[in-house]
Amino acid sequence: MNLKRILKPWPPKHLKKIYQQVPKYGMVLDVGCVGFRQVEIARLSGRHDLKHYGVDYCDLQASAPEGFVFARADLNQEPLPYADDTFDLVVASHIIEHLAKPVEFFGDCLRICKPGGLVYFEAPSERSLMLPGMPFNHDAFHSLSFYDDPTHCSRPWSPQSFHRLAKYYSCEPVEADYLFSWLHRLIWPVTLPVAIIARNGTLFMWTVWQVIGWAAFIIVRKPTKIRGQPPFNYYIPH
Repeated sequence: MNLKRILKPWPPKHLKKIYQQVPKYGMVLDVGCVGFRQVEIARLSGRHDLKHYGVDYCDLQASAPEGFVFARADLNQEPLPYADDTFDLVVASHIIEHLAKPVEFFGDCLRICKPGGLVYFEAPSERSLMLPGMPFNHDAFHSLSFYDDPTHCSRPWSPQSFHRLAKYYSCEPVEADYLFSWLHRLIWPVTLPVAIIARNGTLFMWTVWQVIGWAAFIIVRKPTKIRGQPPFNYYIPH
């Protein structure tokens, strides 16, 4: 029995579902591609046919997997360096909270997504504000509080805020929720004390994240009739 896989299922089920919807030989962009996690998730989902692209603030060209197309960009200073309507899937996991203009970034991700394509956003939720800072293993850069990461310059996100932003851009919110695990909610009285006693920062952080829903996510579908960036339209439903 692989205890590590049980405590931290990989790849995440909702991302596996997304990859099954990408057309054959589709193009995938990973915004903030350090670690090249989307390549691994796609392959573990049985999608070896996809063409992978990535953009990051750091220069990752030398470590990129074979066939991976990398571009370097500072997204606080410049837009995503791709043409309109390029990708079948755009993944921006834990990126939007690092950017000074998150609403504009959300729209730019939609701009480079093909009509009818999918965009996935994930970010710390408002529940990450409920917690104190990481109490140990500081050199591992674990995050317990939203404020543990000094490069967070924006705001936390809730499923509701993600949902509203998708609607403001006239897009379909396919699914919006917190990331959590029922297993962790059942076994945390055991795993949390073990993590604290053993000073296992990874287990401590992952348990807390999965119990409270530390991160929120949304899957967005771009309208099939809209090319380029959809217009932003703020409104209040009647």
